[in-house]
Amino acid sequence: MTRISASLLAATSVLVCSSASFAFEAPQLSAAELASLQNGDAIISVWKDREREHKPTISKGGIDINVPADTIYAIMLDCGRMSEVSSDIRACDVLETSQDGSWDIRKQKFAVSPVLPKFNATFKTFYTRGSDDSRIMQIEKISGDLKVQEGRWDIIPLSDHTSRVIYQTALKPSLPIPAKIIRKQVAIGIPEILRNLRDVAVSDFAASQAAPVKTVSVPDKDIM
Repeated sequence: MTRISASLLAATSVLVCSSASFAFEAPQLSAAELASLQNGDAIISVWKDREREHKPTISKGGIDINVPADTIYAIMLDCGRMSEVSSDIRACDVLETSQDGSWDIRKQKFAVSPVLPKFNATFKTFYTRGSDDSRIMQIEKISGDLKVQEGRWDIIPLSDHTSRVIYQTALKPSLPIPAKIIRKQVAIGIPEILRNLRDVAVSDFAASQAAPVKTVSVPDKDIM
């Protein structure tokens, strides 16, 4: 059985939109999804879009993380740390950045399977803020080895120290892989990526809050 690795999902969810794409709307959550997030679970829904060209697999995932939104956003902006979110990502390089920081162009290499060649994706990422102060990443695909790659990240502050991460993706490999296998692997891989992101963000925030160790100099006492 062909395996779709977490790295392919990461490349789609973090950094992708095809030239023939539609823009994902702000995420809408059901009562059941909200309850799962509040219980600390990662949510995932996956389906096949039969109306769109190439009939891509569509997914929506999310997780609540007990850190400020900027802690998560800093990880997502750091190309060199993407392998911490998905260990199968082999390389991530920033090729160009706008002067005002509103967009950049990146190239990523990732492994789909040990027996297949590495995949490449080059994309332009736009960074904006929503009316709720959420950090939004909208991407346009420039080139790549996947037929359909689209996605949107929303990092939504719920409080000063709690954030909700939601992303929506569309995926269609160029390889002739059955859609049922893709959907199964997406349902497994996306929660894995979200939990990895949570672990990294919690670790980063804890390190930033750790009080520095103070060294106190005690003068030598005179020997009587």
